[in-house]
Amino acid sequence: MKLKHIHIDDYKLFHDFDIDFCKGNEPLGIIVITGVNGNGKSTLLDYIKPKQAAKNPAGKISVEVEGTGQIFEVPPRLTQWTAYQEAFRSVLYFSPGNTGKASQQLEKEILKYVDRFVYVEGKTSFEAYREIQALIDTIFADFHLQVRFKGIDADKHLVFINPNNEEFGVEGLSDGEKQLLAKVLPLFFADMKGRVVLMDEPESSLHPSWQSYLLPVLRRCVESQDCQFILTTHSPQIIAAAYKEEIRILTRREDGHVQTEHCGEGPYGWTVERVLDEIQKVPMQRVPEIENRLEELRKKIRLGQHETGEFTKEMKGLEALLGFSDPDLTLIRLEVARRKKGKKA
Repeated sequence: MKLKHIHIDDYKLFHDFDIDFCKGNEPLGIIVITGVNGNGKSTLLDYIKPKQAAKNPAGKISVEVEGTGQIFEVPPRLTQWTAYQEAFRSVLYFSPGNTGKASQQLEKEILKYVDRFVYVEGKTSFEAYREIQALIDTIFADFHLQVRFKGIDADKHLVFINPNNEEFGVEGLSDGEKQLLAKVLPLFFADMKGRVVLMDEPESSLHPSWQSYLLPVLRRCVESQDCQFILTTHSPQIIAAAYKEEIRILTRREDGHVQTEHCGEGPYGWTVERVLDEIQKVPMQRVPEIENRLEELRKKIRLGQHETGEFTKEMKGLEALLGFSDPDLTLIRLEVARRKKGKKA
């Protein structure tokens, strides 16, 4: 199954709300939903979860199952209930954070994979361990993980080793390693064909450099398994790895209800600063105190006060704090030089 469209009549922030998951009429493999806090990103994922169907307010969810379009009313009518359950059992949900659950989930999935490898395929546990490490090496090549999977001990606990060959259990992994392995590795263990995977803020506990590589890994899963990922995120690194047709921005209308906006251009390959400015509409990218001090310098230039002792003192103070090569300070110096040159002319 793949989601194509959702309409919600009236629920919390959503009133006569529509969001599509397609390019043209074809459902996309990856959709990235973003927007400021409080605009209903997590609520929207809750609306999709099959366990919520009977409780959800009126709406419609359009899906594609094996190439055939279907529209389910929400809550599903009695005549649709069996078909709805059959279609939506393919939906998986990953919540943000909670490293304790991530540890348990990772251990559960690896143990299940090894059991299948040994008892169904008739191979040895050591072959299973090598297969798991080979998958980790392939999937996470760009992440440069500093741990390797060694095997399973007598108490059925996972054993990892670090570059110093020191052994430790799953709890010895960093929070980021737990989240990454628990959420992504099982996707390559199972048959994901037709699955819809909901990921709420998958950047949780992940270093920004890892966040940049998350979508490329999910794309490989989409391409090899024909599944669909729907993510909510605040991460500019994840947004910068998405194509413009994959981005959905939740914003507020004048009446306070939420609407969906699409990207006119970008953001694939944009800098983090440009994503923050043009997609996420972050008004300040520095701490407010510094932003205000920089703006005061610009104001003094506009008022012709750039040759005063006060301006020079503040400029030197910011150079000492931010570094002489700070880009904003460089632009300010260039503007001062331009005005001085113009004055002489």
